[in-house]
Amino acid sequence: MPKTITTPTLFLALCIYLALFTIIKNDRIVYASSQTIKVPDDYLTIQEAVNNAKYGDIIFVRAGVYYENIVIDKSIILIGENQENTIINGTYKNHVISIMAPDVTITGFTVCNSYPNISWLCGIFIMQFGNITLYNNKIISNGIGVQAYFSSRNKIHHNLISANDIGVQLINSSNNFIYRNVISRNSLGMDIYLNSTGNMIYENTIFDNYRAIDLSFHSSNNFFYHNNFIKNSYYNVYAGTINLWNYGNKGNYWEDYRGWDLNKDGVGDIPYNIGEGNIDRYPLMGKFSAFDVAFKGETYSVAIISNSTILNFAFKADIKCRTKTITFNTSLNGFAGFSKVIIPKELMKNIHTVLINGNEVNATPIDIADAKNVHLYFDYSNNCSIEIIYFELLDIYHQLLNDYSGLNSAYSLLVEKFNAFNETLNNLIEEYSNVQKQLQDINLRHQNQAENLKGLTYIFAVLTAVLIIAIIYLSKAAYRK
Repeated sequence: MPKTITTPTLFLALCIYLALFTIIKNDRIVYASSQTIKVPDDYLTIQEAVNNAKYGDIIFVRAGVYYENIVIDKSIILIGENQENTIINGTYKNHVISIMAPDVTITGFTVCNSYPNISWLCGIFIMQFGNITLYNNKIISNGIGVQAYFSSRNKIHHNLISANDIGVQLINSSNNFIYRNVISRNSLGMDIYLNSTGNMIYENTIFDNYRAIDLSFHSSNNFFYHNNFIKNSYYNVYAGTINLWNYGNKGNYWEDYRGWDLNKDGVGDIPYNIGEGNIDRYPLMGKFSAFDVAFKGETYSVAIISNSTILNFAFKADIKCRTKTITFNTSLNGFAGFSKVIIPKELMKNIHTVLINGNEVNATPIDIADAKNVHLYFDYSNNCSIEIIYFELLDIYHQLLNDYSGLNSAYSLLVEKFNAFNETLNNLIEEYSNVQKQLQDINLRHQNQAENLKGLTYIFAVLTAVLIIAIIYLSKAAYRK
């Protein structure tokens, strides 16, 4: 007789199967038991590794030159040993990397030679799918460096995108994040085209391109801020649509801006007119730079806006002395220099000392409305070294003083309330004494009235007795007659 499979057994098997392969969470797929595949250890080519990978696997590619045109059709993580020496060369045949799946990450490669004379062939081509992450890559000598085609929610950051016909192109692609890239020496740095809206483009350096950015065919409401536009030979922006060139009070640096900064906050006092109704209302007076600082397992971003070249940025935390120090050098590009430094308060709660060439200067905090960051502005006339110091013990001391002042204020208030209570109590005692006196007066009057009533009672009794005697006497007299 054949064995029957019960419903509970089927249910348990299904649960185990699902647990082994996928876990669905927050609309993102997390793949269980992912494997790391190494190229060329496990497979000689990257494409072979992709073909044999499962969803969620990691493919690690050792340094070398790989002459391939790769198609990625599953969600994987592709990691190069280092971007300088791990090179994917498309040999002028097709897209170097074509991404045909969501949730793909590519990092650590040089991606080159799709075909520079055919502008639609790409270094990295993203076709329709989203949630793609491209970071820490060199994407050079292609028709288009990166193209997102009908693709959204991608992150493109910390890449060098250079010497392409078009650096980055978005076609009907929205809600992408493009930040901290160097986009240089392209015929066109960025082409935002055909209904591409809501993209966040920030903290990029866009320089030495023939044209920096084109926006056309209903591509509007994209945000641009903290970008540097430098030495783009024909124009910085061609804007056939209306876009947003500041995010709050964060604008961009335009090398050809001719405004001034009378209030010394690092932001120009007059807007920068881009054209066709596009205006940067908060143009920066110097280039924007961002530096990542690692401290206690967290990464913080320190920003510097300066008309000087920033060199040798460093962060140091002395756990024993409980101090934190930011140091950097400045190299003047003109006659006078300034730096505006923006530091997260979670990293340095306050700034106690600023030294320029070892001499303490007054660096007044500005933009105090920013609850998350400390803003400092200082200027100088020569190349110099800057030290920004936070003393945690001094901060604790000031906090204790504030707490003591608060306690003292609370004590004074308590004494004031006690005195008021004491005064109220005295008033109550006085009122009680008055009431006692009034009660005594009432009692005395009551006693007097009682005595008077007692006398009247005696008189009434005597009169009653006399009346009775008179009645008896008169009655007897009448009887005798």
